[in-house]
Amino acid sequence: MKHLLYSAALMGVATIAAPAQATDAPVGNLVQAPKAIADDFRSQVDALYRMKEKAFANEDADKIVEQFYSADAITFGPEGKPVVGRPGFRDDYRNIVKIANVRVEPVHTHVGTDAAWEWVNFRATPKDASQKPFTFIMLFVFAKQDGKWVSGGDAYTIGEFPAAK
Repeated sequence: MKHLLYSAALMGVATIAAPAQATDAPVGNLVQAPKAIADDFRSQVDALYRMKEKAFANEDADKIVEQFYSADAITFGPEGKPVVGRPGFRDDYRNIVKIANVRVEPVHTHVGTDAAWEWVNFRATPKDASQKPFTFIMLFVFAKQDGKWVSGGDAYTIGEFPAAK
């Protein structure tokens, strides 16, 4: 499964690796996957987000770790301490799911044929009503494996993308 993050990295490198003339012209938009692939991504990943939200509500860390992330997924936050693989994810999520309910709101998505990334607002409402809600800006990395989209990891920090106008 190490190919998940590698595939995502290659998706960006593929655009760069093509023979190109040296130019001062600005780089354009990234090449998008055909609509059918993008639609499949949206459908599957939205279902993964709803599963993750429900698992938070039910404090089911194992479901998130086993069904959302690849076995070799990586995450890190503002403290810069990466967590690699399901054992570390499981340890973190067993504590995290007790703290808040969440809502994942996609903000900006790039889909390739078998790898994608998505920026989201990850909204958390603490289960302790005396605590204030907060939001993370998150970047999820996805790859398609055996016809299914799976997350190879994420990065996050406190913050929020502004509402679309």
